[in-house]
Amino acid sequence: MTDIDQSRFALMAVFTRAHEARPDDYAEPQTLIPMSDDGLRSYAAGLLHSLEAEPRRDEVATELREELRRILHETP
Repeated sequence: MTDIDQSRFALMAVFTRAHEARPDDYAEPQTLIPMSDDGLRSYAAGLLHSLEAEPRRDEVATELREELRRILHETP
């Protein structure tokens, strides 16, 4: 993705799904919405780093990790 707005939309969709599946593990979308584009991207990068450092074997974490990799690596 080359447009930060598309990246933001994709990140919010991924975070919303993760929160719905595991509300105790992942932030509420309402917490993330006020973040700047750079702040949201930094949050996503930090979460990805955490998921890669301590891989979980549950489906939600695996899908989140893969989606974050895809989104963050496609955005310049």
